[in-house]
Amino acid sequence: MQQIITARVRGAEPSADTRSCSDKIMEILLAGILLIAAFYLGWNIGANDAANCIGTTVGARIVSYRTAALLMAVFVILGGTLQGHRNMKTVGKGIVIAEPATYQAQNGMAAPDDFPLYFPDNRLPDLAILVAMLSAGFFVTLATFSSTPVSTSQAIVGGVAGAGLGLVGAQADYFQLGVLLKILGAWVISPVLTMMLAFIIYVLLGLALRKARAIAWSNLMAIGVVISAAYVSYSLGANDVGNAIGPILNKFPDKGPYLAALCGVAIAVGALSFGQRVTDTVGKSITQLDYAGALSAQLSAAFGVHFFSLLGIPVSTSQAIVGGVIGVGLTKGAQAVSTRKITTIFVGWILTPACTAVFAALLYRLLDSILP
Repeated sequence: MQQIITARVRGAEPSADTRSCSDKIMEILLAGILLIAAFYLGWNIGANDAANCIGTTVGARIVSYRTAALLMAVFVILGGTLQGHRNMKTVGKGIVIAEPATYQAQNGMAAPDDFPLYFPDNRLPDLAILVAMLSAGFFVTLATFSSTPVSTSQAIVGGVAGAGLGLVGAQADYFQLGVLLKILGAWVISPVLTMMLAFIIYVLLGLALRKARAIAWSNLMAIGVVISAAYVSYSLGANDVGNAIGPILNKFPDKGPYLAALCGVAIAVGALSFGQRVTDTVGKSITQLDYAGALSAQLSAAFGVHFFSLLGIPVSTSQAIVGGVIGVGLTKGAQAVSTRKITTIFVGWILTPACTAVFAALLYRLLDSILP
């Protein structure tokens, strides 16, 4: 059963003119299920990644969590709507090869005869899309309940790769390994880059502080932190909206802006309803932050995430902001950084994509075997 849910809906592939009313209802129902799954994943991104945008702002006690979350909501929607399309394509088409032309270009040979059985419409089957999003959302939910900032980018990439494994098995020819290696490399570079940037920015701000009036400088720093939080939120929307709706973009290729807006709203709802747990971890548990530290961490994270978003590479805002916070802490010495908390976060970064991929592969095989 390779066409999965859609095949069951379409049956023997009758023409649009002859489809029964029940077939149309089932297709609408399927689309609704996929959109709900995308909203659920977006909600999880907001709940977990709110910390990445506003954790340092709240941790430095500049504004309340609710005010910061509302600010984040506005700029996440803007970022997703205006620039979220780049990562949509990478996540939706850049991991599993679902088009014969892409297969031939990568492998130097024509797609095998059974290729249409896996991808009848030259895209991931609907069940694979659903499994990828649910698997990613599930593991991000677990992390959020445990107050651990994990990478939602890693979760959805792991979910898509795992669903692909469940569909085609361990056939490397069906995966764009070069793209996966590029993504993995970005996951390593991003936190290191933001850590170095935050260290440098914080040192420079410290030098400037010595020559400025304390009260005026403090007010300026507070304004800068709020502005940088808005920038991080915009970068989150530009990067992570694609992670949430990339898998279903191929099913609705002409609905990209609407899907981006939907996911932006979902991220905003997640941040407002359940984002405070992880926000406290990032803003208060790694190292103590003053205004300059919060500004340094957020600016470095925003720059790093936005940079990779422009390249169409899904990176982790969690990794970026944690790297920034660590960089600020290191300016005060290694003892200023909570080794225990950092270790827990690092373990979560490793386990998230691996567990999501395995879970998605097993779930796909299970559902494929039991659904008629």
